[in-house]
Amino acid sequence: MNDKWFRANRVFLVVILLTFGGGAATSASSWQGSSSQKPVLAHFPITIQDDLGRSFRFNTPPHRIVSLSPGYTETLFALGVGDRVVGVDDYSDYPPAAASRVKVGGGHHANLERIVALQPDFVVALVEQEEVDALVARGIPAVRLFPKDFEGVLHTILLLGEVSGTDQRAQQIVAGMNGRIDQIEVRVKGLRPPRVFLELDGTDPVRPFTAGPQSFIGDMIRAAGGWNIAHGIHTPSSQISLEAIVEEDPEIIVLTDSTNPINPQSKEDVLNRRGWAGITAVRKGAVIGVGNVFFFRPSPRFVDGIELLARIFHPEAFQ
Repeated sequence: MNDKWFRANRVFLVVILLTFGGGAATSASSWQGSSSQKPVLAHFPITIQDDLGRSFRFNTPPHRIVSLSPGYTETLFALGVGDRVVGVDDYSDYPPAAASRVKVGGGHHANLERIVALQPDFVVALVEQEEVDALVARGIPAVRLFPKDFEGVLHTILLLGEVSGTDQRAQQIVAGMNGRIDQIEVRVKGLRPPRVFLELDGTDPVRPFTAGPQSFIGDMIRAAGGWNIAHGIHTPSSQISLEAIVEEDPEIIVLTDSTNPINPQSKEDVLNRRGWAGITAVRKGAVIGVGNVFFFRPSPRFVDGIELLARIFHPEAFQ
């Protein structure tokens, strides 16, 4: 997703509990709890590189971790090192144990003084480049990981496993995610992909934001058996004109902004938008609002979002 746009809107993109409708239950099978995992020391010291191109050396696994992303908080707990997480951003709400950790801000800015006071030996961030710069300047290993596609999400899980000394657990998680995606793709194989418009932010209904095909949300749509009408977008996310939407004529509209604290969009809002009445999805009422927790958090639960989309696109495959 476009870094600048994500940063400006993260306040409402990372808070929301997603629930399955139509009788489908929320699945967290890719998340296996937070029991303590003993670090594997054999491969230390290690050196890693983050998405800012900076290298960090770790002689031992970190024991005081701060996460500035709900997705990375989820991943660290799934790796079994939740007991080492001493601070999290304000939007880390899963698993429930994360609520007991010190909150260090988030949204537009993290509280640097609060982070420093926690004496972390590892900080992981998603979009906070300025905060990462400031922490590194103070001698704190702070890495920024910004996956741009599904393979990037898997890479961050493996990297966090490497840093925390839980390589085997990370590999198990990634294998489980790949296995679930294989199962989903088997279910939807051979079915006609419906034309899909996935809305990220409909504040401007004439030029709403959507995800391009070269993004992890684009990968989700594709794996779920859908055809992304924003195939002409060459960035992870961008605004798209109403004229382009009408021309592509989506059969299904998915609203990941349906539960945003700021200007949420509902099915009724879309049905009543000026100029949208002729779109097939609008005429047929195929406008589905979903929360966005599975779509903006690079974590093991990412696959739950793919299954959710697959159930929307191809309900017959899950009967």
